[in-house]
Amino acid sequence: MIFSNNYSKEIKRLIAQPNTFIVTDENVFNLYKDLFKSDTVFVMSAGEASKTLDTVIKICEFLKDKNADRQSHLFAIGGGVVGDTAGFAASIYMRGIAWTSVPTTLLAQCDSGIGGKTGVNFSNLKNILGTFYQPKQIIISAHFVDTLPEREFMCGVGELVKTAALCKKVFAKWTLTQDKILAKDHIALFNITMLAAKFKEKVVKKDLYEKRGIRKILNYGHTVGHAFESADNQTLSHGEYVLHGILYENLMLKDLIDPMFYYSIEAIIKTVLSDKKLSFDANAVVDAACSDKKNQDKKISILSVIKPGIYYETFLTKDEFKSKLLAAKGKLKNHQDETNSDKAD
Repeated sequence: MIFSNNYSKEIKRLIAQPNTFIVTDENVFNLYKDLFKSDTVFVMSAGEASKTLDTVIKICEFLKDKNADRQSHLFAIGGGVVGDTAGFAASIYMRGIAWTSVPTTLLAQCDSGIGGKTGVNFSNLKNILGTFYQPKQIIISAHFVDTLPEREFMCGVGELVKTAALCKKVFAKWTLTQDKILAKDHIALFNITMLAAKFKEKVVKKDLYEKRGIRKILNYGHTVGHAFESADNQTLSHGEYVLHGILYENLMLKDLIDPMFYYSIEAIIKTVLSDKKLSFDANAVVDAACSDKKNQDKKISILSVIKPGIYYETFLTKDEFKSKLLAAKGKLKNHQDETNSDKAD
């Protein structure tokens, strides 16, 4: 991975090389026009709706029309949708050409843009078509965060907090610089993103194709978080759902977790979420959790982090999951009511 506080110089040098092509989306294209002055740029529509096989075919047609060959190099400059879609196209064009990932969102820089997973949505199923195809390199620049909408910034913050729970170095850095990170301080963001990206890369290298179960730890908070996201029609950002997911999963399986670690993570999450409350229908959340791809033998999988770097997987029946979810909801509501009462006094 290449880390840079100045995106322009390094990326311009690399994309100026012969036989190089670029895929980006319309938002990034309009924000960073100084990067895209050649005719070797494919601009896709922004957003999840473009993450389709049709877009992949259009990218391949573009490469063919521009006489791209097996020695060509494709740069994916954008968020997770661009990386997933362009990476998939690179993996199948002429049976695979080299590609470089340049993630421009905080979420992609610290998590989703690292790992070599490429793919598109198909038949209303997310990421059902795809490949494991590692980029030749990943270029991460804190500069891109300057132009992120608040919702996109919070997507990344949620994954940074998740990584802080998994990695001692990231946890220590977060604890020391939390206020600066949330204030979008360049140096603080760059430093913690670099640590988080290196941790994700280390985990991925141990389990490139998700066959050994090591990458499961990266799903911390995501079983309940994804279920919230599905049941709540994405009212909040992905990162905020992950944070709510961690909060609930920790409470649902509190007895497994080191008490000091539990309260440290809880304090961080409540500070980050601030007033971002969540209301949900328990049955809808349970139904969504039952469809999680990590489940086994019709039981719902939850990854509990006991302390940084140490985790435990628990499988719950549908009834057990619902019971623990409702109990956690009641405890959080009572805590909020007590807090509001104290403020009123």
